[in-house]
Amino acid sequence: MAATVFAIDLAGPIDWGDLAGGAGYFDQAHFGHEFRAFTGLTPTRYVEVRRRFLREHPGHVLDS
Repeated sequence: MAATVFAIDLAGPIDWGDLAGGAGYFDQAHFGHEFRAFTGLTPTRYVEVRRRFLREHPGHVLDS
């Protein structure tokens, strides 16, 4: 899950179905539940928080 979470491309729209399938999940809902268990946030909320963090901390190691 960590590799999937950090591989999310924040620059554009995210196809959650493709992301879930690429991570080996057969349904998006199961992926969403495990994503929330892993990160503490829903996938959409996680992206919002991460985008805000990168705007506030340009050049951070996570900005790759």
